[in-house]
Amino acid sequence: MRYVLLGALLGVLLILGTAGPVRADGGLTAAVAAAYFPRNVDAGLHEIAHQRVAEARACNCLDHDRMRAGTAEVLAWNQGAVNPITAAVAMWAGSSVHHGILSSRSYGRIGCAEALDGSTHWFACVLAAGPLPAGATAAAPAPAAPVSVLPDTAMMPRSLGSTRAGGEAIPD
Repeated sequence: MRYVLLGALLGVLLILGTAGPVRADGGLTAAVAAAYFPRNVDAGLHEIAHQRVAEARACNCLDHDRMRAGTAEVLAWNQGAVNPITAAVAMWAGSSVHHGILSSRSYGRIGCAEALDGSTHWFACVLAAGPLPAGATAAAPAPAAPVSVLPDTAMMPRSLGSTRAGGEAIPD
């Protein structure tokens, strides 16, 4: 009986947590700030992040070809993670390219978005140059030990070999 009630409660929470295609974005922005340092949240970058999440969902890929001029971005998706936001930030921290972007103090502005498509969580943070907010002067933390996500296919990028026009390989 206890397991039946626990299962029913879990089902209700799952349904409530996945009711709409777009979820609150503040949790992702706060998780990036906690893992690195605070940045100024920018409404324009926030809108671009929503567009990038929609584009990633539409192509079912992590493609940087649509990155907007003058910005940097980190994209992720996962499925089945207990805490999808924490998993996305851990994946970025475990990637030298993504960690480099998120630990760069030259990107003082940020906008993040998360979208849910079925059980797949899509994430985008778009960054741009600008001053950091007052109080964000502490050094970025050293990266944690690299997070191995390769054996977990639910956490792997769907597009493993993105290229730009002309065949130049780019990291996902």
